Amino acid sequence: MARWLTMKNLFSLFLVAWFAYGVWEARSYGFLARIFPFYVSLVLLVFALASIAIDATRIIKKSQAGEGAATGSDLGVDWDRPMAEVYVAFMAYVGIIVGVYIGIWVVGYPFALTLFIGLFYRFAAGVGWIGSAIAAAAGLAFMATASRALGMYWPEGLLSLPWPLG
Repeated sequence: MARWLTMKNLFSLFLVAWFAYGVWEARSYGFLARIFPFYVSLVLLVFALASIAIDATRIIKKSQAGEGAATGSDLGVDWDRPMAEVYVAFMAYVGIIVGVYIGIWVVGYPFALTLFIGLFYRFAAGVGWIGSAIAAAAGLAFMATASRALGMYWPEGLLSLPWPLG
């Protein structure tokens, strides 16, 4: 039993409880107010249960094959990377998130996300400039379409930019 209680399964159990509560709570909403939270919680509940089932079968197969039974560890990895590199990568992603928030504060949500999509595709995904520009334009087009169709107003920044950028 203790081998099944990995950090991944504990997190999945937390998600099961969270989404089950979402399903339970959404039942008391009015019909139109219930549709989105009920079905999103229900689908995510199914995914969390599937994650637990997949991980449990993996643990059972691993213990039957005799692999990892002596250690009981689920932290095995197939690569050997120095922790300094892991910390640098982690801080880079934290910096990206902080940069996006600063961008939202300065230039507004649509333009900051368009810049993020373009730069992420260019430098993190390794796509060329043309591909990253197409992805950024598609992201901006999606946000503009969603804004127009749903009557949404994106957060504006300190700089006033014309629609659909600001």
